Amino acid sequence: MESYTGQDIIKFNDRLLTNFADGDVVTVTYPNELHGMKDGKNGNSIAAHNEQGNIAEITMRVLKGSPDDKYLNSFVNAWKKHLSSFSPASVEFTKVMTVDNGITNEVTALSFVIPSRNVDTKDNVEGDTDQAVSIYSFRAGVSDRALA
Repeated sequence: MESYTGQDIIKFNDRLLTNFADGDVVTVTYPNELHGMKDGKNGNSIAAHNEQGNIAEITMRVLKGSPDDKYLNSFVNAWKKHLSSFSPASVEFTKVMTVDNGITNEVTALSFVIPSRNVDTKDNVEGDTDQAVSIYSFRAGVSDRALA
């Protein structure tokens, strides 16, 4: 089996993001378990669905000062100033893969996306390139993954 990936697509609301930095430019992680489970006396097993397992954490690394940085910054600032009147975002992350000469798209659709942290900043005199990167952190309440 052979696999190749490239040309991924990241959409934030209706905007295609393209001004990414280096390394992992977007990560989607799930910090909580989907189900809790315990074994009891006499080998009885108990399991329960954990809704917190649906929460996704999203990290995006964009070039500081770029049009995408300005767009995401305005989204975060609107949430900080007008939480009651501003809508959560939706994010769609499409990973494009060629597997055994056929195209497969992994699409992760995230909704009810809100900022979870402010953007850090730094000043470095030894050539640290991270000082030219804005790292955005979001949480999503709902996520679905599809392979097509």
